[in-house]
Amino acid sequence: MIRSFYAPETARSTRPNIGKDGGNPVKRVLSALLVLMLVLALLPASALAETPYTRADAAVYLAETFGLADIHASRIEGYETTPKEMGYSASSDAITAANVIAAAKDCVDLPTAPKIEAVINAQLLSLADDHLSFRPDAPITVREMATAVAKALYGADLKIDHLQKAIDAGLLKASDLTDEPITATQVETLFAFLQDMQVVSVFATADIHGNYIPYTSSDGKFEIGSVARIKTVMNEVEARLGEDHVIYVDGGDSPYNTTLANVSMGNVSVDALSALGLDATVLGNHDFDYSLENLLRLRDRAQYAMLSANTKFKEGKVYAGEKEYPFGDYITKEAAGLKFGIFGVTDDQSAATTLYSNTYDIEWDDDLTTAKTLVSRLKDEESCDVVIALSHVHSKNTQLITDNPAVDISIGGGNDIAGRPTIINGTQYLINPSKHGEALNQINVVVLNGKMTGVIYSQIFLTDAYAEDPTVKALVDSYNDEVAASLEKVVGYSAQNLEWSTQLVRGQNSPIANLVTDALLDFFAIYEPDICLVNGGGIRATISKGSITYGEIISVHPFGNMACSIEVTGQQILDALELGSMFTPDAESGGFLQVSGLTYEIHTYIPSSVTLDANKSFVGVTGARRVKNVMVGGEPIDVNKTYMLASHNYMLKDGGDGYAMFKGAKVVRDGVMIDNQVLINYIKDALHGTVGSEYENPYGQGRIKLVAEAPANQPGNPASSSSHNGSGISVG
Repeated sequence: MIRSFYAPETARSTRPNIGKDGGNPVKRVLSALLVLMLVLALLPASALAETPYTRADAAVYLAETFGLADIHASRIEGYETTPKEMGYSASSDAITAANVIAAAKDCVDLPTAPKIEAVINAQLLSLADDHLSFRPDAPITVREMATAVAKALYGADLKIDHLQKAIDAGLLKASDLTDEPITATQVETLFAFLQDMQVVSVFATADIHGNYIPYTSSDGKFEIGSVARIKTVMNEVEARLGEDHVIYVDGGDSPYNTTLANVSMGNVSVDALSALGLDATVLGNHDFDYSLENLLRLRDRAQYAMLSANTKFKEGKVYAGEKEYPFGDYITKEAAGLKFGIFGVTDDQSAATTLYSNTYDIEWDDDLTTAKTLVSRLKDEESCDVVIALSHVHSKNTQLITDNPAVDISIGGGNDIAGRPTIINGTQYLINPSKHGEALNQINVVVLNGKMTGVIYSQIFLTDAYAEDPTVKALVDSYNDEVAASLEKVVGYSAQNLEWSTQLVRGQNSPIANLVTDALLDFFAIYEPDICLVNGGGIRATISKGSITYGEIISVHPFGNMACSIEVTGQQILDALELGSMFTPDAESGGFLQVSGLTYEIHTYIPSSVTLDANKSFVGVTGARRVKNVMVGGEPIDVNKTYMLASHNYMLKDGGDGYAMFKGAKVVRDGVMIDNQVLINYIKDALHGTVGSEYENPYGQGRIKLVAEAPANQPGNPASSSSHNGSGISVG
């Protein structure tokens, strides 16, 4: 049974009231045009005839009329000759310079450049054939201008004849659409119907994962992120459209997964999103990365609705003072005369992608079935004009909207994908909202004569070209100051130095590597993992004798990789070990494998025969194998046996350091906890706060042995055999 939920008044928007005319920017634009006409009326007729509307004029008109946020593009080295890319399309990719640079290279110095970039981003007007030039001073024809307006009305992403649709609707006359340059007077008369138009701007984020302060892009070329920049953009649009014409929603996975977020136990996330005026979020699987009690506390702290209609307590597990379904189903909001219904569902497989102990008392109803029930309720009982789904259901995001034709817009959380919307059933918008606070998505709902006509979409990458709102920045900075102090917090004690150097972790066994791999293996103990493999390049610092601080642990694991486990064959393990050892001992390699639950030898006198592709990813082994005597749990590895492998997402899912042999492997547990927190928990719980003498040996515990010379041949163990691993087990 689905429960009705309405956000309390504290969860509603608290944005300042801009003014009664804020919902209709066309009136302001047209007023300006009337003033211009009066000025032009004083000019000679010959002058009027020589004053066509330029492409820059058209861009300003479209951006202002349809409430598009300014796009402040970055000027990064090489931007002049690099075509802009609108977004990436795979979770393993990242925002690069090509995504954030200026698209219109001939407009970067114009005061109207942000509006020109906005119109290009929204695909209302396009660049020249060189994909670099906008030609701002070129005249725009009546037909071109009318087409741009029609795209704005009905949605540029739809594969339809926009202009013909506007003609069929009686908004434009075919006889008026010439290929002559349009003038300001013609703009005022031809598009007079827009006086009755309103725009509701729906802003969306997803998969922030605790990234609330700026950080450096993966290619190191620019700064990106910051919720304070989100506030700056929203303030601009609210001033243009009016506070009651702006809605902000989030697609989940916001509270944790960075040091800043984790130390505050999610408080910075909730407070920052509240300060932005968030209306509703859906719970993602990573919202359960800390205790359920803490999540319920964050729910009560938030000034917005936390939705997850299918999350419920297990029978007999309902906490005191809680309902069976502790989170909201949906909220409704009215804007521009329309009623918006916003609902949220969480992946019903979330128990497999977060820490088991945090979800022990809860379970999830079928997410797709719940969505159908909610959509029906919003349409039939609530009489909603526009239905927005907050669907943090990963690979099922597409199916959810396909199954529900009445869903107009869906924020597809959980996939960490950026780029243009996916159009479903010809009219529905599945938004690919990006991740880690990189982008703010503007989804403008156009309302004409009391009905929604279409959607204008822009994805705004939040680089340092955007100013940070001082109030929100101060809020986040205060939490960051607390984090700095918390780094001195003692989390355990070490009886000896756990030495680190690149030579130790990237070419041989070491005590710090043993500690790290043991921690990950122990973390998944309930699932009985067999081995742990970790790339040495992911281990970055010494733990000194004495008190161990939180800051030291962060230094050991600075990248914030997420614990992950998969099922693999013995052959895949052997291939991975072969790849990791290919440069030993001649060169240090970040892909060198540190291990737990497994021992192996690297016979360095055998040249590596590993082959790589152009991306330096594993392809195969063409000759003799140098990895031998591989033992798992004291037994020779079996190439045909299935083993459970513990590590992190960088290696197992993203193929980091070339580990392509794990592609397509069955994921047992996905992204359940950040690696530095795994290490802290291991020291505190499994080792009872003290790293003891078992980690004393500066060269490790003999898990990895380098053999520099060929041993004498022994029966069943030929030293140079390419078909055996040294234990008599065929490796194929």
